[in-house]
Amino acid sequence: MSKLATPSPSGTGTGTGTGTGTRTSDSDLDVHFHAIDDAEPFYRYGPGGYHPVAVGDRLDGRYLILHKLGHGSYSTVWLARDQTLQRLVALKICTADSCLREAETLSFLRNLSEVDDGGGDGALGRRMMPRLLNTFRVEGPHGTHTCLVTDVARCSLNEAKRRGSHAPLVLPVARAIAAQLVLAVAYLHGKGFVHGDLHLGNVLLRLPEECHLWSNEELLMRCGEPEQEPVHTFDDKPLPPGVPSVATLPVWFPMERINKLPLSDAHIVLADFGESYRPSQESRFECCTPVHARPPENRFEPTKPKSFPSDIWTLACAVWVTLAQRPLFDTFLGTEDTATWMQVQALGKLPNEWWEKWDARLEDFTEEGQPIRADDCPVYTFDYQFNDAIQEGRRKYEMQTMDSTEKEALLSMLRPMLAYRPEQRCSITDVLSSKWITKYAMPDYEVMLTRV
Repeated sequence: MSKLATPSPSGTGTGTGTGTGTRTSDSDLDVHFHAIDDAEPFYRYGPGGYHPVAVGDRLDGRYLILHKLGHGSYSTVWLARDQTLQRLVALKICTADSCLREAETLSFLRNLSEVDDGGGDGALGRRMMPRLLNTFRVEGPHGTHTCLVTDVARCSLNEAKRRGSHAPLVLPVARAIAAQLVLAVAYLHGKGFVHGDLHLGNVLLRLPEECHLWSNEELLMRCGEPEQEPVHTFDDKPLPPGVPSVATLPVWFPMERINKLPLSDAHIVLADFGESYRPSQESRFECCTPVHARPPENRFEPTKPKSFPSDIWTLACAVWVTLAQRPLFDTFLGTEDTATWMQVQALGKLPNEWWEKWDARLEDFTEEGQPIRADDCPVYTFDYQFNDAIQEGRRKYEMQTMDSTEKEALLSMLRPMLAYRPEQRCSITDVLSSKWITKYAMPDYEVMLTRV
């Protein structure tokens, strides 16, 4: 289904809005594209933007494009066959205007030896890092593009939940995935890195190793032919040079519905290191996670450098939505005011200087931070959210729910992760040693490792 393409506020585009997307080159101004569901925004095929790729292309002399895996604001990702090693790989082709941050970070992590990792639980997070197999560059009509070759993943956890109507994961699977998220962040923080964009869209379910060896015939039998739709402009204007004539939609690898995902398929890999940084070497002032997971200092302390505590906040949000059917700070319209409203409902009044900056507070809260509400309107406290978003979905699907002891352990872990002031948040070491991780999440993760 197509609609009018829309640039996002950052100018990179969402491809699913109702406004207008325009080319940025002088020769192609005012060319508007019908957006296509699940395809990249085509106005980004211009100077500095995406590299045009088609099924059947061969890159770097060895990577044959077979299918599409997905796209982001700064890349398209393709399923390719490495014809040298005769295996399937993921080929991420960055936009020409993207920085080299991800390639540099993954190269650094790849070059670490196991001796560098040391011991302990934090080192286990190495397993959740993407394996960088190769890097190269291609020249195209829109510039020079860095290409990253990694193992193929099945899909993002966010996409798996969306396709499963946001049904909950069975509790042992959710715990095992949450444990892996914590271990992954512990590994990165131990190496001095902030991930910077932690959410379930960047948490990938691993594809079983045997699938990487599928022949082209096996891939076709299991996943079908690439699904393609023609690209159209408004007013029947011709496609500008360097814009693909067809959109290739993402492949879907066969898997169980999310509410029936077995523990053996709960292995994850953390993806998209394009926003990662080392606070010891550079200052970053903005958090780029989606609004529902964005830490409040991004809004209320925009001039202060961000660091590891911002990852702790987004990690708490990611753990929550792994266990629940929807985000803790659910922002249907995606506004900062809605996110802050949800945060105050769940966590209480903001620090005084932040509270004074938030003009929208007057509509819904007293000056003491108490909600002003009708009698039939719920207050979205932690307890209300837990029962509604974590427990009710499991009851609906006749799944195991959390008992009161586990609930208290979980909330006791999350509350210090969600302290408003970043300097008051717990560290990743504190999270690793929390009762919920050690007694509930890690045991299921260890069982997962024994499953074939």
